[in-house]
Amino acid sequence: MAATGATWQEIATQLGYRSRQAAQQAVRRLGDRTPPESVEAARRKHDNALRLLQRSGFTRYLTALQSGDDDTALRYAKELRSTVAERAKLGGAYAPQRAEVDVNVSANPAAIIDRMETELLALVSQRPPQTAIGGNIIDAEVEEITR
Repeated sequence: MAATGATWQEIATQLGYRSRQAAQQAVRRLGDRTPPESVEAARRKHDNALRLLQRSGFTRYLTALQSGDDDTALRYAKELRSTVAERAKLGGAYAPQRAEVDVNVSANPAAIIDRMETELLALVSQRPPQTAIGGNIIDAEVEEITR
């Protein structure tokens, strides 16, 4: 019931507990006695829930298509696509593939810097020399006078 979104009060009323705290304690005691769920069991449970949602969504999608309600059909189609993708992930279709990459670095940083310096100097030597700016150059300093 909790999985369907029922409140503790609704669970207590439905199952005949005197209070929601009593229902919570009963669930806690059951959890303490029950071994933890295996990953495979959890995967099956979630896949079954998604399968039910997918079936229900597909029925509603077809109903919307038959009635000509394209907007609703499109919303259901998007939800169905999301559900199918989620089920594929649970089934392992999205599992990463192992890849091995070998990287060999054959030069040390000093050699790389030396090579770059040589290449830059070669580029600079191919440029025409820049001429000095002509005209009078004024050299000045600014002093602030406080009064």
